Amino acid sequence: EDMWCPEPVIGFGLAEPPEYFFEGKTRYPHGVKSLEAGANWAREFPRFETGKYVGVVSAPLTTADFEPDVAIVYCDSAQLLRLLLGLAYEDGRDITTVLGGHSACVYAVVPAMLKEECQASVPCRGDRGYAGTQDYEMIFTIPRSQIERVVEGMDQPATSSIPTRFSMNPEYMLSEGYAEIANLMGQRDSEGKKIKGYGGEDRRLNLQYR
Repeated sequence: EDMWCPEPVIGFGLAEPPEYFFEGKTRYPHGVKSLEAGANWAREFPRFETGKYVGVVSAPLTTADFEPDVAIVYCDSAQLLRLLLGLAYEDGRDITTVLGGHSACVYAVVPAMLKEECQASVPCRGDRGYAGTQDYEMIFTIPRSQIERVVEGMDQPATSSIPTRFSMNPEYMLSEGYAEIANLMGQRDSEGKKIKGYGGEDRRLNLQYR
């Protein structure tokens, strides 16, 4: 009843999609070159089975009086970097995500819940025009089952800081692990010598990690 945009109604499975949608007519002629292109987009649109859910409830995490299925974080690229580092800390695995320019509310929720995996998504034009999303913002979604893992990973010394300055030195400090790999592959510095590895603290000071 409170939904105004029809695409999240389809994506969240709150109503049966009409054939008009699958024919690609919500995208053609103003968003894609042909009806076929619009139909391709519609077929690949992530959505829940119709009728599986009866609605959507959302609230700030600090005030929610229910257990959410997903936590959605609007973040800049530096914050997204920290979230991804935290996620990968436990098993070293990165995320596989689908990025699209439409229906951010759907892409931020449905794939994460269907796959029980973290997802990154891009704010859509509606998100920007009607919800005030800014140019620098991205979206990172964490399923409930992954929240503890991400938080724990972000709290580690190796993942909890990022550079605040940059250096254009072509032979910048490499970590000891990176230097070892480079040397094993035959890479050398400008003097033809083996590449020296630096400890984490040296590199943090060099780039003023915070």
